[in-house]
Amino acid sequence: MIFDFNNDWLFCRQDGEPKTVTLPHDAMLEEPRQKNCHNGKDCGYFPGGKYSYEKHFAVPQEYPEQKVSILFEGVYQNAVVYLNGEPVAKHRYGYTEFTADITGKVREGENFLRVTVDNSLEPNCRWYTGSGIYRPVSLIIKPKNAVKPVKIRTVSLHPAVIEVATETENASVEIWDGETCIAKGAPGTIPLPEAKLWDAEHPNLYTCVVKTSDDEEKFPFGIRTLTWSAQNGLCVNGNTVKLRGGCIHHDNGILGACGFAEAEERRIRIMKKAGYNAVRCAHNPASRALLDACDRLGMYVMDEAFDGWFTPKTYHDYSRIFESAWREDLSAMIQKDYNHPSVVLYSIGNEVTETACEQGVQTAEQMTALAHALDNTRPVTAGINVLLNVYNQKGIGVYKETESYKPEPLPPKKQEEKKKESGSAFFNMVMQHLGPLMFYMSKGKKGDAACRAVAEKLDILGLNYAASRYEEDCLTYPNRIMVGSETIIGELPYNWEQVKKHPAVIGDFAWAAIDYLGEAGIGQMIPQDTPGLPIAAGSGAIDLTGNITAESYFQQAVWSLRKAPYLGVRPVNWNGRKMTGSAWRMTNAVESWTWPGCEGQKATVEVCSDAEFVALYCNDTLIGKKRTKKFRAIFKLPYRPGTLKAVALDKSGNALGETTLQTAGQKTRLHLSPEKTTLRADGQSLCFIPITLTDAAGIWKPCANAKVHLEIEGPAALQALGSAATQTDETYLGSSHTTWLGRALAVIRAGTEPGKVRVTVTAEGYEPQYVDLTVE
Repeated sequence: MIFDFNNDWLFCRQDGEPKTVTLPHDAMLEEPRQKNCHNGKDCGYFPGGKYSYEKHFAVPQEYPEQKVSILFEGVYQNAVVYLNGEPVAKHRYGYTEFTADITGKVREGENFLRVTVDNSLEPNCRWYTGSGIYRPVSLIIKPKNAVKPVKIRTVSLHPAVIEVATETENASVEIWDGETCIAKGAPGTIPLPEAKLWDAEHPNLYTCVVKTSDDEEKFPFGIRTLTWSAQNGLCVNGNTVKLRGGCIHHDNGILGACGFAEAEERRIRIMKKAGYNAVRCAHNPASRALLDACDRLGMYVMDEAFDGWFTPKTYHDYSRIFESAWREDLSAMIQKDYNHPSVVLYSIGNEVTETACEQGVQTAEQMTALAHALDNTRPVTAGINVLLNVYNQKGIGVYKETESYKPEPLPPKKQEEKKKESGSAFFNMVMQHLGPLMFYMSKGKKGDAACRAVAEKLDILGLNYAASRYEEDCLTYPNRIMVGSETIIGELPYNWEQVKKHPAVIGDFAWAAIDYLGEAGIGQMIPQDTPGLPIAAGSGAIDLTGNITAESYFQQAVWSLRKAPYLGVRPVNWNGRKMTGSAWRMTNAVESWTWPGCEGQKATVEVCSDAEFVALYCNDTLIGKKRTKKFRAIFKLPYRPGTLKAVALDKSGNALGETTLQTAGQKTRLHLSPEKTTLRADGQSLCFIPITLTDAAGIWKPCANAKVHLEIEGPAALQALGSAATQTDETYLGSSHTTWLGRALAVIRAGTEPGKVRVTVTAEGYEPQYVDLTVE
């Protein structure tokens, strides 16, 4: 039996007052942001801390005689678990799951569980980590002859045959298709006549039920095979697949690091809508819930174990425990992933400059060997930044220490100090300065020498910002397989042409698919005088609250996924203000032709299309016709309210599709768009409510902004309220927040009791709006 163990925890910050929380819980969101904290912009200026979680639970008389354990899916970081005052588990890495075996230690009646979390040593990461028990916890009670781990593998497709492997004694196996049992037998090979295969376009799932005399477990799985070669690329079920990929971090935007299952599924659902068929979980293992969503919705996954190895990227990072911990943590990721058909690639590291030296190449070989030993059905890659490796061999941008490492807090900062960047942060700095020139700097003999040795240890060479190597390496190394493990969206036209041209180049993963907390401001394109402390990166093709932006529609044009052109306008009300710039963002255009007070001012209009030509009309007057250049055409015209229309044209002038933007009416109102209205009474179910300032017809007004306030009646609570702003001094945990570009997002969390819920949204000068929800 597996029990939800997420309710009624007593949480306490060091020297703070205890309060009752429901997991998942992100303690970092509750920390006051500090401009001079050691985490700095990397963590969105959130500091870390020390925390404790306590829970009393009762165990029936028969349970102490059984196998009892507690599964922690994610605790950041340095967790120690105590049962009745005695330590029962320790786990240092904040991104892999672990189990506390309390068999023989749990007692009849009441037990006292305490988990301490120490994220006080900072900096320890290059992005927002969150703190505390940020993923779900389960209590697992099993008989002595419990079902042991089960691995399900597709042996063949025609006919479909699977292998169910387990060390469980006297076990039986059933395979279910929905409510229908389609096969029974013992562990081993099981034929499944007329089975439906799994791929991203057809995510067909089955359930494997493994039983003993007094236990059973269910394992969702899909029937699919993987093969890979330079001649045929990556093949799913024998068919070559090109990965339209995007990178994401683990946070859920305004929810922080909280790994709610419905939040994870929402991210994948939005990515799917935006045209992606693959996701890279950068730079740490994905949650169970995210992989479940990828299985159900159809999304290929590159799951990544580490951001770094034995060379530090920040002072207190994973490098300090790497040698003693990597085998356990890599094994934990692979064991979690094995039965998920969505997982098609294991990445053992990101921008690990260690691979430029012999020790790093040996480490890559050892890690690849371990991955193959645990799972020989999937290829192993790593994201190699060729330019960083070249610099590493010259001693440039390498982390250097003047004294031995001390696992203790750094001295307080007196002011925001400039630090000497190294590793990935050094590359980011160089990228901001050189921009497009970076494309050429990974080419040639030095770049080849910097990645040749590690390429031979990997099944697939991942290249970060090194698409310039594709042509050369396909000729020089005819058996090398490559993937663009991290790329810039603006370079997608060239990258995707290479992906289509070369079977050995299996796909492209853009940075970033979804905006994220931390690396604050690295990708933002906003006025320099925007108030507030940077909190989010600003580099997502999908913004922090889930809105699909111009960059995503540009990707869709390159991928030829849409006939209608994308039509966007750079904010006209920002004219004349100095703007921030970024190598990670190509546009800040939005889908609006509503810019009150800007009449007659220059408007910059962007049209994205895979058509040869596009034409632009304003109020039925032709503004111009242009040939698209790299899937985009830019027009400039005076802003005049009315109708803006873009038409995609073939070379003969025939219309292929059109898109229209209409100026909004004068009156502005609050518009609420709940993504569902029925929630489960489990303390985990969420309702996302986008809040938009519109006219009476629902036309968005990005120039209008307001501070919105939420009130909730009934068995639910406000989990988060925020916007996509990359700079703000507001919190996501309050009941009020200011919109950004006329938008905000509220997230409502169901309680554990059924009932009716009313969510009321107010703002000064606007008529209140409400949403009725049902918790059942």
